[in-house]
Amino acid sequence: MTEEREDDYVGCDTWAALVSGLADSLPEIPVGVTIDFGPKDMLLDDDFDADEYDDPLEALCAQIVVLEHGRFLVRRSRVVMEANSYISHDAGAATPNRWFEEEPGGDCTAGAIYVDDAHLAAEICVTWLSSESVDEGPTDFGFDVSEAIRLPGIPQVNSSWTIDDFLRRLGH
Repeated sequence: MTEEREDDYVGCDTWAALVSGLADSLPEIPVGVTIDFGPKDMLLDDDFDADEYDDPLEALCAQIVVLEHGRFLVRRSRVVMEANSYISHDAGAATPNRWFEEEPGGDCTAGAIYVDDAHLAAEICVTWLSSESVDEGPTDFGFDVSEAIRLPGIPQVNSSWTIDDFLRRLGH
């Protein structure tokens, strides 16, 4: 675990504000970015390795992976999920809006879904956190953003998205 970091909390006071800020941000976020949500008091070191623990660390978590062509993968779990490295971010062949109960990673205990709508992706993520967290509010949750790293030697496409814009929309 690490010390609390200033920007790793959800600053929205209401669940509706969190849905709105997240939904507004998702269309601008580059492909390959993963956003992990979980309890803000459970901060893991950057070198956290789930394989070092006999049992998975229990925590209410949600994850959104930005895929190609405006598609998002929303994963829900009751254990800490890792940011996976996917072979491709093109999920065009996946069936949208269909729940997958079992997932190959094993760290997604409560299903996953592909969606083509940013607001729906935000709703699924935030509704999971709000409905499963008894008396907690959005400010009890933190997040981590795993930015996509460009391959060397590949021309960069200009992106208007910045982590600062994302933080601002989530109440910073």
